[in-house]
Amino acid sequence: MDYFTHVDSASFRVRRPDGAGSGNALEVEGEPMELELAPAVDNPVRSARLGGRSLRVLAHRGPSGAWTLDVGGRRYHAEVNDRGQEAVRQARKASGAGSGLAPLKAPMPGMVMRVEVAVGDEVAAGQGLVIVEAMKMENELKATTAARVRAVHAVPGAAVEKEMILVEFEALDAPEEAP
Repeated sequence: MDYFTHVDSASFRVRRPDGAGSGNALEVEGEPMELELAPAVDNPVRSARLGGRSLRVLAHRGPSGAWTLDVGGRRYHAEVNDRGQEAVRQARKASGAGSGLAPLKAPMPGMVMRVEVAVGDEVAAGQGLVIVEAMKMENELKATTAARVRAVHAVPGAAVEKEMILVEFEALDAPEEAP
């Protein structure tokens, strides 16, 4: 199975070979690697062995599915996507949704399953906003920057077309409008 991993500003394609006996084998950008990861036991600290190197990893999963990883005194922000999630990410990037306070647009036709924000909410970059089902897969659409929600057009159960505006934003320092 292929995963598309984004760590800070770097991106990697990670493949986990299918089939019995693949064990801890991975391919990162086509290069074979062995990863042993001890299961989490009542805390977020995990022991890992990557390519023969022992690591202690403090992992926190964010509400949007992104990860914050502390490894060897350095903090990393990571996102791991399957093929469908990566297609949505690339479609959003191509539509310009990754710059400034651009509205959140539907990257493809689908059905709104959940709306996780309301007008006036402050959102962080990477925070999940709307879940859209497309091609029998649920896709979490995320904020590209910190902002305040100005308008929500997405409605659970409603069909959406590609490029339809789902959520609009305003700068955090902008005052909220009176109702």
